Amino acid sequence: MKNILLAAALIAVASPAAAGESGYRYLQVVSPSQSIQAAIDRAAEGGWILVLPGTYRETADATNGLNITRGVNLVGLSTPRKKVVLENSGSQRNGIVAVPAAHTDCMSCHASMAPPFELLPGVDAGAMSDLPVIHDLSISGITIKDFTNNGLFTRNVDGFKFIDVHSVGNKNYGIFPTLSQNGLIAHSSATGANDSGIWVETSYNVDVIHNLVEGNVNGFEVSNSEEIRLAHNEARGNTVGMAILFLPDIFEERSDSRRITVLNNHVHDNNKPNTARPGSILSTVPSGTGILYLGVDDSVISKNVVNDHDFVGIGVVDYCAVVAGGPFDCLVDPDITPGFLLDNAATNNQIVENMVVDNGINVDPANPFAFAASDLALITDGDNRNCYQDNLFATFFSTLGILPVCR
Repeated sequence: MKNILLAAALIAVASPAAAGESGYRYLQVVSPSQSIQAAIDRAAEGGWILVLPGTYRETADATNGLNITRGVNLVGLSTPRKKVVLENSGSQRNGIVAVPAAHTDCMSCHASMAPPFELLPGVDAGAMSDLPVIHDLSISGITIKDFTNNGLFTRNVDGFKFIDVHSVGNKNYGIFPTLSQNGLIAHSSATGANDSGIWVETSYNVDVIHNLVEGNVNGFEVSNSEEIRLAHNEARGNTVGMAILFLPDIFEERSDSRRITVLNNHVHDNNKPNTARPGSILSTVPSGTGILYLGVDDSVISKNVVNDHDFVGIGVVDYCAVVAGGPFDCLVDPDITPGFLLDNAATNNQIVENMVVDNGINVDPANPFAFAASDLALITDGDNRNCYQDNLFATFFSTLGILPVCR
């Protein structure tokens, strides 16, 4: 595929860029002496922007390196030795932001693009999903480096492919689609985030396959989403390898987290100290966790290898059970609504055919849940139809006293 695109690039260099009647261009090639943003601005819907290897520091926007407001194909022609790198040009907060033109830099909705993404007064969180949609966006072959908030952020995209995209040192989130659907994140990586390396939030029908996350707080995070598949990934050296969550603060945007499949991943050695923003709920999560299912329903964890975590290999827990007594207690947290309370339990999950070994043997005694250190942990009020079958493990903790068997 890259050879075909390179040939197209050479043809495009030798001839004028194809343009439609509107003047927008369908094929463009960008070299390190040129601006990627200028090419994006000229691109037709569905147009191709081929970026030659080199380091790019875009200066058109003080907040974002690149802004995308319509469906395009942004292709970095990276090779094993020569990469396409988008670097922070100074004090920019985000590397690539793809959102509908109605709020190009998201600042018409948010007071800040730093977590927790506080909305401006009068903005209805529930109305965010009603914004216009970008259709068919692809980004590939690009390394995004050293932005103070996010590497690649998208909102309201239907049909996206992020392939061979690498987030390095973007401090909050690496690759972060939200309120999006019908997507693929593949053969990509994220490192150096003080929150989540790859985070799928309030989204539907997304495949996350063949990726590597390391050196983040959460390696992978999926929250308040449905029909998400994480397969053939590796998570290592994070605080938590995979955090699959149902959260109250985004309940209005999507009111469940279910049908999330975690299959054939290698999740190991996620014992990094927790460097999340102080006061955030993530800062309360103990280090040394492999896969965490928090309040998630109707999901499957299968055929994974989960090993060498100080605290827990695979944990399935009710939301309110694990925040009790702290600042996010369901009885005091203002984000907790009656609807969220009704669905905070982890329900109807299957944990089958996993190899879960050498976990829970070096737990921090200051961890308030140190008593649950084990390969498999179940902390729920009732079995809630969660079940276990054909796992290889040595230790478990369960508030039920057993791990219910799948029938």
